[in-house]
Amino acid sequence: MVNERHNGNLLVHLGPKLQAYPEELLRQRRGHDGQPQYLIQWSVVSSGERAAGGSGASCAAPKPESISLWMSAEEVCASCPALLGKRQQDGQWVREEKAARPFAVDVPRDEASLLEMQADVRSLVQRAGRQMSDGGAPESSILNTVHVLSAYASIGSLAGAFRETGALDLLMKMLCHKEKQVRCSAGKMLRALASHDAGSRASVLLSLSQQDGIEWHMDFDGRYTLLELFAETTSSKEHCMSFEGIHLPQV
Repeated sequence: MVNERHNGNLLVHLGPKLQAYPEELLRQRRGHDGQPQYLIQWSVVSSGERAAGGSGASCAAPKPESISLWMSAEEVCASCPALLGKRQQDGQWVREEKAARPFAVDVPRDEASLLEMQADVRSLVQRAGRQMSDGGAPESSILNTVHVLSAYASIGSLAGAFRETGALDLLMKMLCHKEKQVRCSAGKMLRALASHDAGSRASVLLSLSQQDGIEWHMDFDGRYTLLELFAETTSSKEHCMSFEGIHLPQV
């Protein structure tokens, strides 16, 4: 599908009725090569919502999803030069990354990257929570968020961030989700987290097992997924935890 331009900025078609456009230049930093990089916030909306907004419709519309991407100066000039030009004309220079982050310039690069990723995990968990609470959120949006979280879950140094942000509680809800793909994706995310955080999977499954009549709230596939996770837990390094007396979901 051919991309378009709106007010000088790139309008990307993500699907038959889904579009993304650059909305705001958030901040600036220097990359590993010393060249400037810009954090651009992209809004993802349906073509119908964008048409309604352009016509000045006054009815309340749902807040669009947003994605923040670090882009090079060349990429910004090619896709959204209006954002960069507006900041320069107004004299509103984007603050340097060192001023936006809670660490000093002399912090090692690895530690700085870790702090950035921890902030990403916190933001993604909050977004997934909102998507789960919103009954009208499309399944694809939830899946996209979970896929990104799964990638972060495979990084051992971020295990603490997942616990602190309430990701385990979120996983409990996702494992009971009505959509099979969401449950499967949640299972993959839990496996990735358990690969270096031995107690996370057992903690989630034990909490689920304590819920009264959980098998009545899940279909066959859902109960089977949980039993698979229980079996993996007992055969892995988490085997030190005893499941004696625990009520397992019946298939």
